[in-house]
Amino acid sequence: MAESELPTGIEKTFYGSGAWRGYRVSVWIPACGYEKGRVVHKRFPKTATFEEMTHWREDQRVDARRRIAAGTPLPAVVTGFAALADRFLETQLASPNFKERTRYVRMWVDVFGERDPAGIQSSEIRAQCEQWRTRGPRWVYVKRQRVLKPLPLSPQEVNLRLRVLENMWTVMLPAEPNIVREVPEYGEAADAKPRGQSFTLCYEVRDYMPDLTTPKPGELPEAGSLSRIRFEVMFLTGLEPKQIGRLEESDVDYSIPSIVVPARQKGHSSKRRKRPRRIMRARPLLREAIPALQRLFALGGNRPFSHSSLGRSIDRAVTAANLVRAAADRPLIDTTLRPKDWTRHSCGTEIYRRTGDLKMVQEFLGLSDIRMAEIYAESAVQEHMLAAAAKMDAAVRQARRNVEKARRAIPRLREHHRVGGKRGGGEGRGEGFAPKTTPFDRSPRLAKRKNPQ
Repeated sequence: MAESELPTGIEKTFYGSGAWRGYRVSVWIPACGYEKGRVVHKRFPKTATFEEMTHWREDQRVDARRRIAAGTPLPAVVTGFAALADRFLETQLASPNFKERTRYVRMWVDVFGERDPAGIQSSEIRAQCEQWRTRGPRWVYVKRQRVLKPLPLSPQEVNLRLRVLENMWTVMLPAEPNIVREVPEYGEAADAKPRGQSFTLCYEVRDYMPDLTTPKPGELPEAGSLSRIRFEVMFLTGLEPKQIGRLEESDVDYSIPSIVVPARQKGHSSKRRKRPRRIMRARPLLREAIPALQRLFALGGNRPFSHSSLGRSIDRAVTAANLVRAAADRPLIDTTLRPKDWTRHSCGTEIYRRTGDLKMVQEFLGLSDIRMAEIYAESAVQEHMLAAAAKMDAAVRQARRNVEKARRAIPRLREHHRVGGKRGGGEGRGEGFAPKTTPFDRSPRLAKRKNPQ
């Protein structure tokens, strides 16, 4: 049923990826202490029927009339920080990361409850971040069961929770000073290390990924692996997993070639936005990526997928490649590389290796700031520096060989003068005669000067 055909007060809800989630039902009811009444909401799964939702609306109206007759007020309304968090989530329903934001906001609600936001101090926020950073807790798998353990969280995870709180403060309390900005984030950009690989190594890892689907019980595997083709597309285009999941075939222009990819949706600026984001424009595309993109669309790989599943496929391929390399006595592949190191970082590094232009890296990867391209190009820069150092070493060695050759030639010239060579002395000159200064014994400036006598 189309949204325009839904009954009044019932609307569809969607996940951040665009998938249909269920229904959101609202109904107006009279309430004691509220002159204009109240609107109550409830979410229903997509398997719910319209009869169930309609009955719930009628039950709310009946309960409201009973409370009015008995003079009983509605249950206590959530106030303080918790109410602020609920209103913030209402403004984020269209966010692609709504589910993740909701989880982080609920964590802060567990910390501050219904306290007055004006009474919350930045020191309390920092103390909570320190607790997460040192003691956790963190979800881990024990015997295939997910359990909470008192383990420290990564700096990135704590920073994500901090940024969500900062964004909530900016959106909901624009006239108040944002105390969350007084809390420093963990880690520094300088700690990031370039770990991009070459296309040759990426293709070697890809070839160790089986090009077969995982068969369902009672069925046979079919040709075509989604993890394999996604991995190839990502290191040839530099796209993120979320961008692959939202990519449409109409976004690719095979004739130029170019691609218009969805925004990465990494978050919002610290300042209030007074206008929507800029329109995404086409960016260059490697011609070698066209067959990979066509196969991706043919297999239906342009839909949301598990990032951890792709990471496990890459780890298995690296392990298999290392077994063959060890048997052939070749250097092993680094097993600590992340999926992003194999994909986006490798693409940016290879582009810089071929062009030496950071602007080109920015265009291919769609970076908003050219300074962000430095981390992708740093490993290639190091290679250029090593190559330049090798050329300088060769020049220094050649200079030393020239000097040694010149020094070895001096005794031969002196012997030539003593035996009466063309430039040597004649009769009356003893063996202790010092020959004229050779060009090797004086600088070019002195060699050009004429003899004043």
